[in-house]
Parts: sequence; structure tokens; C-alpha cells
Amino acid sequence: MVVKNGYVWNGRIFEKKDLYIENGGFVPHSDNGPVVDATGLFVMPGWVDSHAHIIGTGVKILTHDLAKENLADVLTSASNSSENFVIARGWETLPEKALLDKANALKRPVVLIRKCGHVAWINNYMKEKIGKTGNSANNENLIYENEIEEIWHSLGDEFFKRAFEIGQRVFLKHGVTQVHSDDFHGVSFDVLKELLQNSELRVFEKLYTYEPWNYEFGVYGNSKIGGIKLFADGSLGGRTAWMHNPYKDTGNYGMNTLPDNFDEIVKFAEAKGIQLNIHVIGDRALSEVLERLEKNRTKLRHRLIHLQFVSERDFPKLKRYYLSVQPHFFFEDIPLLDNVSFELAYPFVKMHEAGCLMAFSTDSPVSPVDPKYVLEHALKMGFTREDAIYYYTEAGSKIGGYKCGKIEIGYHADFALYDGNPLERDPVAVFVNGKEVMSR
Repeated sequence: MVVKNGYVWNGRIFEKKDLYIENGGFVPHSDNGPVVDATGLFVMPGWVDSHAHIIGTGVKILTHDLAKENLADVLTSASNSSENFVIARGWETLPEKALLDKANALKRPVVLIRKCGHVAWINNYMKEKIGKTGNSANNENLIYENEIEEIWHSLGDEFFKRAFEIGQRVFLKHGVTQVHSDDFHGVSFDVLKELLQNSELRVFEKLYTYEPWNYEFGVYGNSKIGGIKLFADGSLGGRTAWMHNPYKDTGNYGMNTLPDNFDEIVKFAEAKGIQLNIHVIGDRALSEVLERLEKNRTKLRHRLIHLQFVSERDFPKLKRYYLSVQPHFFFEDIPLLDNVSFELAYPFVKMHEAGCLMAFSTDSPVSPVDPKYVLEHALKMGFTREDAIYYYTEAGSKIGGYKCGKIEIGYHADFALYDGNPLERDPVAVFVNGKEVMSR
């Protein structure tokens, strides 16, 4: 394949040049395959989302989005429809009691998921279905963290297949060619492998499990199951991020959600050369994880995700790890910061200045799937355009073990064509491994 006359991003500026592609990668020259006329178009490496949820992104589209729909209307519609279940996501403050009573009156499962995905309210019908004890008071219908996993297992594989297909189309639409995803929630492992094998996206799957020795890690098509996903705590909005100091409004410290067999999982990952991907939002969660990894004398470079709060004494240790961060979270979370005490918050520019190897991500569907949203907030935070693009392309590929995110000989040909500024527009065509997977 030849891509002719495009303005190609070289990491600093756009330069006019032709690109040559063979066997899915950029080569010095080729006369084989089709010719793509990129005259007047900008050529960018595909965006790399270093932490998101492909299935979760699709599920959000397949279910009710409380950022766009009114819960009262959702429940009224459900009362008059034959929906097998009602799932809605997006609340930040628990809906009023009258609405929850209306949901409890429905004789089918109702699941209302908080925006962060770490807290959900379920109606009495669903409570009984999953065997959750307690009275029917509304606060007894709240479930947290691992309890939410039981909900996903009730939806069935066909639902997740549809969600994955929808999710990957949304990422591709925005020029994202690689996603480091966390999809093993409810879907069977065999179906997950099938989805990865046939995916048009390049996926680095972080397998959420406390028993990784029961699963097959390795390459599936353009994708791979290459990491183990673990949670050390919950979310700031849900007051489940694990902090050194108590929340000012509740007096609680958040939740420690590390599995009891954490050390056993670490030893397995080290022995098998598998990257740990650990969700840490609170500063206490980060301190605990760093201490446990040090005690296990880890030699691999594992990944820490989110890092919204960091203690000064822990900051120098971060250079030993890969970091996946979300600049937009700072701006989204400003209303929540009055309730926490901390030393460093969202210190992503400081990480950059210290030479940490980090990458940007959306955490979709928690936040919008569009890379432009993240990049806008990264620039607002103080990153240069060049650095922001690097952290959303090549850096993400590096921490996933891929040679992508850069338009250079020897790299995989994952790229997109734009008819305007790539920081302001979606692409007109997207290619993964040299194959066109999206056009408009």
C-alpha cells in the first residue's frame, strides 16, 4: 500500500511525504497494493487509549444514560414496556426516594449505576435474584465494587457481543486504533477470546481475575491478553477511594479492595512475565500497593492506573512503574475535592517533569470516549501539544508492549486520515495493521 501526498505527523510538525506499507507495517518502499490519495489530508498515528472499557462503552449505548435521560421517564417507560431488565448509568447523587420506590415496584431487575461504575443501586427484585440480604430500605439496596460483578453475569454473552461491536465502532470513529481494555466482567472467557481474535481494534486486554492461573494469556489476532487487572480501592465520587485521611463529610477512609491473595497473584505475574494493572485512586491505596510490590521484590515493570492522589514520600517511587492517567479527571472532580485532604492531587505534569513513563486514557464509559476531550484538558493542565499527543499515541503503545503510535519504518501501520485539525475533528478514514477499518 502507498499513502501519497499526505501531511504526516512526525512528533513535532506535519511534513508532506508518502508512506509505504507491507505486511501491516511501515516499510522504506513498496510498489504493492492499493494507492491511497491523501492529498490535502493530515496523517496521524492512531490514538492509543491506555485504559478504557470497550464492552462498557457499548453497554452504555445499549442501556439508559442518565446524562441524557430523565430517570422518571426511564422508569415510566419501563412500566409500560416488556424490557427484561432496566439498566441506567450516570447518577452522582442517589435519586430521590419516590423514584427508588417506583423502581422497587417493578417486577424485573432494575440497576442504577453511579457515574464512576463503582457503586450501584438495585431494586428489591434484583436484590432477591442475587441473594443480597438486608431490609428494603433504599440505602440497603446499594452495592459496591465486587458485588456489581454479580449483576453483569446475569446479562448473557449475546448482550456482551453486541456491546463489544458497538464499543469498538465508537473508538474507531474517533481515530482510536488501540485500546487497553478491561472487559472480563460478566462475559465468558471463551467469548472474550473470540471477540479479541476478531477485533478490528488492537486490544491489550487486562484480565480481571483473582485466579489468573486458570486462564490463557497470549496473542489473539491483532490483540492480546497481556495483563492482570486488580483493584486496590474504589472511586472518589463514591467515597470508596482509600485515603490516608478521612473524608470530611463521612469520616470514613474509603475501601481497601485488594484481594486476599494479592501476593500470590504478584508472584504468578512475576514468574510468567505478565503485567499487573492496578487501579489506585486514593493515596492510601497507592502506598499499600507500592509497599506490597516492594515486599515481593518485583522485577517487572507493572502498571498503576489513575493515581489521583499521591503522598510526597511515594512520588519518587513512581518511576519504577508504568502509569495510566486521565487529565480530565482533575477538572471533573473539582467539586469533590473539598471533602478530601491530600498532599499531591492529579500530579500528572509533575510526573511528566520527573520523567515517568505514563500514558493518557479516557476511562470510557466513565468519561467521554473521544480523545479530543482528554487532549483538551491535558493542554489546559499545562502539557504542550507535542507531549500530549505523545502520551496519547506512542507512550500508550510502549506500556502495552506494542510498536505502534508512531509513523516510522518498523512500526505497525495504525493511522488515521483527517481533513482538518486532528485535535478538533474526527478522521475520514482509519487503518489498523495497514487495513482500512473505518471510513466516512
